Amino acid sequence: MTEPNEPNVPSGPTHHSGDATRPIPADATTPVPQYTYPVPSGSHPVPSATGQTDATDAADATGVALADEPAAPGKSGRKRTGLLVGALATVLALGGAGVFAAQTLSGSGTQPSDVLPGDAYGYVRVDIDPSAGQKIAAVRFLGKLEAVKDTLGSDDPRKKLWEMASKNAGDDCVKKLTYDKDVAPWLGDRLGAAVRPGGTPDQPNVAIAIQVKDETVAKDALTRLFACDKGSKTDVRMKDGYAVVTPGGTGDATLAAVEKGSLSQNANFTGDMGALGEQGIASAWFDMTTGIKELPKLDGKGSGMDAAAMASAKGRVAAALRFDADYVELAGVVRGADATKAVKGNGSELANLPANTMAAVHVSGADQMLDSAWPQLKKQIDGLAAAGGQDDMIATIEQQLDVKLPDDLKVLLGRSFTIAMPDQDFKSGTFTAGAKVVSSDAKRADEIIDRLVQMSTGSSDAVTHKVEGDKVYVATTPDYADDLKSGGKLGDTDAFKLAVGDVTSSNTAVFVDLDKLEKLYLGEVKGNDKTFLESLRAVGINAATTGNGEGTFTLRVLGN
Repeated sequence: MTEPNEPNVPSGPTHHSGDATRPIPADATTPVPQYTYPVPSGSHPVPSATGQTDATDAADATGVALADEPAAPGKSGRKRTGLLVGALATVLALGGAGVFAAQTLSGSGTQPSDVLPGDAYGYVRVDIDPSAGQKIAAVRFLGKLEAVKDTLGSDDPRKKLWEMASKNAGDDCVKKLTYDKDVAPWLGDRLGAAVRPGGTPDQPNVAIAIQVKDETVAKDALTRLFACDKGSKTDVRMKDGYAVVTPGGTGDATLAAVEKGSLSQNANFTGDMGALGEQGIASAWFDMTTGIKELPKLDGKGSGMDAAAMASAKGRVAAALRFDADYVELAGVVRGADATKAVKGNGSELANLPANTMAAVHVSGADQMLDSAWPQLKKQIDGLAAAGGQDDMIATIEQQLDVKLPDDLKVLLGRSFTIAMPDQDFKSGTFTAGAKVVSSDAKRADEIIDRLVQMSTGSSDAVTHKVEGDKVYVATTPDYADDLKSGGKLGDTDAFKLAVGDVTSSNTAVFVDLDKLEKLYLGEVKGNDKTFLESLRAVGINAATTGNGEGTFTLRVLGN
């Protein structure tokens, strides 16, 4: 019988004794078997959390829209357990910079998804032994950042990070465990966590897979580690070079689910990750069809999300954090989402801004998007109005502005709209900014803009706005309105091409030139923080729909 305060560990030889802080022999290690990460295939698919077995053909893509990974709340007694496992994740994730420079360029081996259940609806993975290309790119990119490049030559920065994490654990039992003797001999390079249906606030149905170099040594160390947490019970099971950690009483059921089919055998998961491409140093996957319905059960409230939105949520999201020699990128894909008609984007109006642009935001196809979004948007507006005691907010807006919704809103948003700000010093206390709208009825859009300006400032002369063909130019100064009209070659600059990339089909794109913007904030920071900020060059976002219910997304941060 397992004691209430002891982790439930499978039988077998261990190094465990009554001394919870006894060191583990440093030489008790064995090599981790090397395998190739599974690629999408149609063979032997297992049902996903939705019960579906169909997989969309994998397509080469980079890019994504991300959903937040679900947290795993529980009793307060679990907080220390979460902290301990979180410390391992921190060691793996943040210690990667130094390890990249020292490791061999293998990047192979089993993945956490190989030992986690195939019915999971959420998954996150951290890997400091990615592909050879990722290691090389990481070293080159991080070498541009003065604040972190010194760590590239360290023997094992994971040790320092572990010591920082254990120091803040607030538990003398944990603090007695040392990295060299109690962690380094068994800790591998990868960690993954999966969330399955059926979780509750008291016992979330989660599983964490920690790669280990020696199962016996790892089992002993983790047994003593979790024994430090007297307030909760944790199961530890070993499988194929991984320690699978679950809430107490769920370890056997979790491994039984893996035997029926791992996440790596889930056809939707492998198809989505295949479409994502390079997995980088971290990746995540979320099945919205099941996950959106399950998340409210974990917080114990069940009413935090709109029931209609939960019922209609479909599709899956896959994302990866990866490196290029010039930038670090968060990229991903959305697949199988609500199959509304895809709206083709075009970001040429962003690329045609003046080259001295400091920051800009572009949205393309908003008028078409509004056609499908208006019923739900109207419902939300009516709900807010009713909660505030108003009868018909839309009718009030139409009367006050002399507009007809949604028709005039479509005219105002246009086929595309772009908001931009040029390089400036901000010393005068004012700022220069402007916008251009490509509309199906530019004159009508200009009339609405004039009305909005008068309502907000009391004068139609406060802002310059003019119509040229199918475009409306709006700016805080006449000169900048002329600059927007004349255009330029922002899209030809190196910073833009690296940060944003190809915008010929973009629905949403953002560009921020940090070298121009840093004059606003560098004076307020000092030391390493200032050095780090100076080493950043630009930020870019690029999102596009690639088909009905499918899309891509990238967020890039460039280094100087």
